[in-house]
Amino acid sequence: MNWDAKDKRQELKTNTPTGTFPYLVTPQGNVSESIAIIQYLAESNKPEMLGSNVWEKAQVRAWTEFANTEIGTQNRSLIYPLWGFMEYNKVAADAATVALKQHLETLNKHLQGKSFLVGNNVTVADVLLFHHLKLYFQFILVEDQRNKMYPNATAWYLKLAGTEPVRKTFGRIALCKVPLKPAKVEKKEEPKKEEKKEQKPAAKKETTGDDDEEKPKKKQANPLDLLPPTTFILDDFKKDFLNTTDKRGALDRFWANFDVNGFSFWTMLYQKLPSEGKILWKTVNSSSFFLQKLDPFRKYTFSVHGVYGVEENYEVRGLWMWRGTEIPEEVKEHDNFPYMTIKKLDSTQEGDKKVIEEYWLNLQPGQIVDGLPVAEVLYFK
Repeated sequence: MNWDAKDKRQELKTNTPTGTFPYLVTPQGNVSESIAIIQYLAESNKPEMLGSNVWEKAQVRAWTEFANTEIGTQNRSLIYPLWGFMEYNKVAADAATVALKQHLETLNKHLQGKSFLVGNNVTVADVLLFHHLKLYFQFILVEDQRNKMYPNATAWYLKLAGTEPVRKTFGRIALCKVPLKPAKVEKKEEPKKEEKKEQKPAAKKETTGDDDEEKPKKKQANPLDLLPPTTFILDDFKKDFLNTTDKRGALDRFWANFDVNGFSFWTMLYQKLPSEGKILWKTVNSSSFFLQKLDPFRKYTFSVHGVYGVEENYEVRGLWMWRGTEIPEEVKEHDNFPYMTIKKLDSTQEGDKKVIEEYWLNLQPGQIVDGLPVAEVLYFK
């Protein structure tokens, strides 16, 4: 923003009652906040858009809040980085994606057998929710997601997109074919520091042959790299398992080549507080932070980690296979290590082998793994 525009914005700010934008100038005075403006315009011109009775008015209000609070708040993590307005943050984006998915499932369920959110006509709730979802249908949600995961919400969206007021306002609205990737945010260059005046070189310090301070420190090797050689090649297994639709066949090949002396299996369970594990997106966020700090450890492991359970009772846990037969330093040094229950499995035992296969083969929501339904999990590879 240039300084003229910034000064103008500060000047206009005195006209808005709440000190925020946008605001609407009316004969009675100025109105600020988008929902209040929408309500004022609807009440003044088309009061039926606010609902035809007390119950409908309440429903319109509820879905209006849903649009602003639940959908609109995800823009910061999912939409702004696409345009370069904000720097992309994977952890925040993953959590926002889970939240958006959950809200779209709620919307899709509500719209079963309905043409509009409330009643038999367009209300301000439809208008505001369409406005927020338009960005996702244009830039993020591909055809398979729209038609298979959210068919009712998609039908509602397309119905509104085809109306004359929407076409007149936005023109023909394209649907997403390939998700838009986050733009790179250019970082401002720091002002150059003034060059210091040339100084006389300091006298060389006399050193002795055993002066260790003058010698560069050697980088210590990872203990996992110093283990005895193994016949099992982890990268080959990852490529085979992840690039095939026949996971069962890939897993059979895995067991045929697995080195029980070079790798081991472990379950991890986060010891949550009574206040944790209530809301899915918050629990997924916690799981993502845990994995983010283990990112350099990927070369030594193949694992499944995420959220299992149901609303109000989610668990963060996973099934890990890593190099070596003990708990590695990368895991021990993690901030959450004191709060993790880690148990070693014996892949030669049928019961433990079954648990391993359940984790690795079942990633779809609702599938049962070790007694709990999958909520949101992924391969850590």
